[in-house]
Amino acid sequence: MTTDHDHDNEDSYSNDTSSEEDEPPIMELIYRRTCKDKVKLIVFPLLYFMFFAIAGVFAFYSIEALIVSYNHRVRTASYITVEEYAPIGIALFPQDFATYENCQFKYGDDLSPHGGNWTPLTPVDVLDNCSTFINVTFTSSLVNENRTAMVFRGPTRVNLKQSLWLNFSIDTTKREFGAMEFLIFSDWRDLDAMTAAERANYLAQEEAKQPLYTLPAGFRSWVKIYKIMRRDGAAKTNLSDFYLITDFSKYNDPRPLENRTSDPLLVLFEWKSPTYEYIEDILSTTIWNTLGSLAGVFVTLIKAGEYFYAWIKRMRRERHKKLLKLREIEEERRRMMAEYEQKREEKRRQRLAESQERLNNVVKERVMSQ
Repeated sequence: MTTDHDHDNEDSYSNDTSSEEDEPPIMELIYRRTCKDKVKLIVFPLLYFMFFAIAGVFAFYSIEALIVSYNHRVRTASYITVEEYAPIGIALFPQDFATYENCQFKYGDDLSPHGGNWTPLTPVDVLDNCSTFINVTFTSSLVNENRTAMVFRGPTRVNLKQSLWLNFSIDTTKREFGAMEFLIFSDWRDLDAMTAAERANYLAQEEAKQPLYTLPAGFRSWVKIYKIMRRDGAAKTNLSDFYLITDFSKYNDPRPLENRTSDPLLVLFEWKSPTYEYIEDILSTTIWNTLGSLAGVFVTLIKAGEYFYAWIKRMRRERHKKLLKLREIEEERRRMMAEYEQKREEKRRQRLAESQERLNNVVKERVMSQ
């Protein structure tokens, strides 16, 4: 028979044997991101969205700069020197109290009525006969009546100090104020090539848009003309503006007072200098600059997107590799656990067999002792 002491010896033997067995393999199977992965996962998206925001702001300000450039053009001025100007048109309105006396082109600095150092220089000088003026009658939009203008060809040869001398007389018995109005337009040749009806229409338009100047009688007037050429950016045309500098000097009439029924009106037109001002409005930012900037922004975003997409693919590949590695570790763990369980089962069977053999030996010994 088996006593309690025998069972205690068997259990103590089993415990001692079990304590000597190997522990089961322990493997960490949890996927953890490294610090480097966490930094990439946070920093790279932030960088991409930061670039995207900067590109958006840059595109916005590029378009805004284009709109501002079209609304507020930059004005540039350059100075151009010429030897000869295009002949301007000088239209005077003498009315019925003014009488035309004569005109003359003068050269040089001698401006006396009977002097002047003018001599024919070239065959073109023959054309410098200002007596062939043009009379134009038109309907004035300013006074709502017909007006007659005497249009003279202006001076051209600034290098020879060419000047146009006009002499009128004002009847002082018909008008309390003795004066005469005139205007200047850009090219006398345009009017010269027109028909009578076209001239009337053209001069009416010029009177409506050009400033009118006044010449007083009893004075010698010296009018210096300064030209400003403006380029119209929208129409791509040049527009001429004229500024006049006028000086007056008293004319000393030697006639007795009782013989003075008219006052002389003497006027001299000449160019101020051979240099005129050319003003052009330019765009500080054109549509091509803006398109180039936007194209650069677009290419930058594409490149950043490609880099970001490649980074995501690389992160996915690395994660896939780590998952594959974890699967391999899991398979290895399962294999090792199976081997461990097999060895444990074999040892358990061996222990049972040994225990059974010892028990049989004890029984035999007790039987024989009896």
